[in-house]
Amino acid sequence: MSQTPTHYEVLDLPDGIRKTAIIPKQTLRTAYRRALLRNHPDKSSTTQPTKNAGRVYSIDQISEAFNVLIDARSRADYDKDLELQGQTNDIGGVGNQQNFHTGIETMDLDDLETEEGQGIWYRGCRCGETRGFLIVQRELEEAVDDGEIDVGCRGCSLWLKVLFAVIDIGDRDSDDDDPKFESPGLLKKF
Repeated sequence: MSQTPTHYEVLDLPDGIRKTAIIPKQTLRTAYRRALLRNHPDKSSTTQPTKNAGRVYSIDQISEAFNVLIDARSRADYDKDLELQGQTNDIGGVGNQQNFHTGIETMDLDDLETEEGQGIWYRGCRCGETRGFLIVQRELEEAVDDGEIDVGCRGCSLWLKVLFAVIDIGDRDSDDDDPKFESPGLLKKF
């Protein structure tokens, strides 16, 4: 999982601005509007180079960044948290935080449809995409230590957090070396 960007990065503010005591409100408003336009799918312009090229932020992330930085007390608390966690604005996001996803739902792996022989799990999304949330076994193997995986819908901006665990089947055939993935609610010890 990549680190969460700082509020300064979300608004694409210059690197040195964090060290200033006061950020002019007009500077923040301008950065806020530019971030909204830059990340809006219908108004996005690739002609403006930014240090965060290729990253897309949600409206919620942009609004949260603006609301925290516009208020002097909230900004001071936020900067203190960044400093306590040893982060600077050119390193990346705040450590020990998960990525922010709009519209995330949590469910067990066994709640998804499956194609047994293919190692594929999927679920339809409310946007109409029949296999909006698609997980392949390789992705589960990469996230086995976490016991969960975040999957974005292929048709919209919704996210699904899928919980799972690997179980040892015990006396299984020697030809079958693939791990078995199950929901934590159904985890049994063998």
